[in-house]
Parts: sequence; C-alpha cells; structure tokens
Amino acid sequence: MSSWKQRLKGWFFQRYKFTKQSIFWTLLCVIIFALTLYFMNVMANVASYLSPDNTTTPKLSDRLFEAIPSIKLLWLTDLADALMFVPTIILVLTHYRPLYLLCKVLLTWALCNLMRITTVAITSFPDPRDGCMHSLGEFFTTFTLHRCGDCMFSGHTVIFVISALVWTGHGYHRFPRRLRWLAWISLIFVWCLCIGSAIIVIANRAHYTVDVLVAFYVAGGNFYIWTYIFHRYIESKGRLRDMTHPWGDGPDPRPHVQERDRRKREAQGVTDPEKYTMTTNSARVRETPMQSVVIDTPVEPEEGPSSIRAHPHDMVDSGTRSRAYDPFSPQGSSNTGYQHDSPKDGSQLTLPHGQLVIRTQNEHPTSNPAQLPGTQFTTAVDNAK
Repeated sequence: MSSWKQRLKGWFFQRYKFTKQSIFWTLLCVIIFALTLYFMNVMANVASYLSPDNTTTPKLSDRLFEAIPSIKLLWLTDLADALMFVPTIILVLTHYRPLYLLCKVLLTWALCNLMRITTVAITSFPDPRDGCMHSLGEFFTTFTLHRCGDCMFSGHTVIFVISALVWTGHGYHRFPRRLRWLAWISLIFVWCLCIGSAIIVIANRAHYTVDVLVAFYVAGGNFYIWTYIFHRYIESKGRLRDMTHPWGDGPDPRPHVQERDRRKREAQGVTDPEKYTMTTNSARVRETPMQSVVIDTPVEPEEGPSSIRAHPHDMVDSGTRSRAYDPFSPQGSSNTGYQHDSPKDGSQLTLPHGQLVIRTQNEHPTSNPAQLPGTQFTTAVDNAK
C-alpha cells in the first residue's frame, strides 16, 4: 500500500470509529432529524393552505421593508444556503470527532424543526412576497420551497445561524496558534455572510423581519442547549467514548488541546508528557472522595488465636454490602450480600481472622483489592501466643 493510502487510512480511522454504539446513536439522530424535517414540511403546507390571499389582505407593516428595497432574486436565498451549509458539512465530516459533531448539529436542527412545527401554522400571515403559490391541500406529498404563508419562523435563517455557530465553536480551533489571526478573519467572514444572507431573505420578501429575528434566537439557543447537554451529560461523564474520543485512550490529537496541555506542562515545570499525564491522573485520584468497603475473608488460623481490629470510623455505614476476598488464595474469593452494622459508641471492633477494611473510591466488579484504584488498607493484627 502506498504511503498516501496509509496516511489516508490512518486519518480516517483516527476520526471514525464504527462500533455498535456509535452507529446506533448516529442513525438515531439521523432518523429524528428526518422525521422532524418531514413533519415540518407537512405543517408548512398546512400554513400555506390556511394563509390569507395577500392580493386581497394587506401585508403586515415591517420597518426593514421600508429601509431595504425589494428584489426578486429568490435564487440568491438558496445560494446563500449553499454557501453556508456545504462548507459546514465539510468541516463536520473532517473534524476530529465527526460523528459526535454530526449528532450535535442534527439534534440542534431537529429541535428547531420541532419548534417550527408548533409555530408555522398556528397563526396565519399574509405572505410578504407577491406572486407566491399556495398549497393545494396535498399536505403529506407536496415538497416545495417559498410557499405562501410559510413565515414563522425562517428556516433559511436557521441554517445560516447553525452553520455560523459550528464554525465559531469548532472551526476556530482548527487553525494553528501562529495562524490565529486567519481564524479571526474566517469567523468575521462567516458572520458577515450569515447576516448578509438574512438581509437577502428580507430583501426578497421571503420572510418578515420578525421571522428572521426569531430564527436567530431559536437556532442560537438550541445550539448552546445541546452544547451544554453534550458536555455536561456525555463528555464529562465519559459516555459515548467511541464518538467523543474516536482516537482511543491515546493523546488527544486536537491542536488546541495539545497546546493547552503544553502550556500546563510548562507552568508546572514538567517536560515529559507521560509524566504529566501520570501526575494529573494521580491528582484526580486524590481529589476523589473515598468510601469504606468491608471485605470479609474468614480464614482458619494456623496456630494461636489472632484477630484484626478496626476502628468504627474505618468501617462502612449500617447496611452497606461487602465483598469477600481471600488474600491467602491465588484467585481470591468473592461473596456479596454480607450486612454489617457499625456501632455508634466509638469502641473498637474485633473482626474474625482474615477480615480486611478497605477504603476505596467506588465499587468495582473485581474482587481483587490490588486491582482497585486508589485503595487504602487499614488493618491491625494482634497475634496472641
């Protein structure tokens, strides 16, 4: 295999990790988006069918209609959609986390469609554009653009705003630090194109100004709602790692993350990235609150009575389950279901021989205490002769 094919293969599989989990959630997001898009088209047909004839009903008064001259170039509106949408799709598909970002964009757009389903036909407006066509009543089979009465709110503007926000949140970091000035120029261009496209929509009289403004508010709010949900309940919880970290558990390949880690290493005086990773992991373990777990391992003493004493503050609270582990056995033993009630008088507890009081961070399926991260053993052996 030639070198460029190997590089292309490595580039692809560093970004795309097709597992049952990633395929399921991606397809689910696509299905949700497709359903909302279809039913939004149905409700737009209903709105067009119910909208009053703008040749007999006066149009609504609009301040920007008075300031912006009217044009009849609807193709410019669709061209603006393409200029915003196509580069955004390329950015999403070439991103370091393409499936993750694709789901975020689709769910944002789907939520906007759901809101438009509830608003587009609830109030009928006379269309602001002369010569528009009304829907004839075939609500479920008619697919067209620029219908009469398809006003609240602007679907074209939703595409403009989502595309601009994707470039703002995920395209800015694609530029190296030395080319950060070019990133700012790109963002200014994207937002100028977004606002200019919205002005083209108003100039074509495809929507009232309020339709465009509401689309800005709805698309922006929904984008940051999903940004919060994805960060708070997926990334920070370590879920869907096949989508959030398709490169695996190795170093994060995103340039802005590497630059951030490099600055942290320099601030802490650590030059070795592996040593820095071990230091940060140890800090996380120390910051994690510990909880006590009693492991019951009765073992017959070889000679003389012996016992293990533990202070009550090292014991678990009343009703906590414990797991058995035999430190004298190569495989160990596991036994769940033992109930322990710790006394409240502050006296010491005398446990049978072989019991261990283990303080650990959380429950793990393994029965070997050596495999529990952040584990501390508290034992006191009294060998009576």
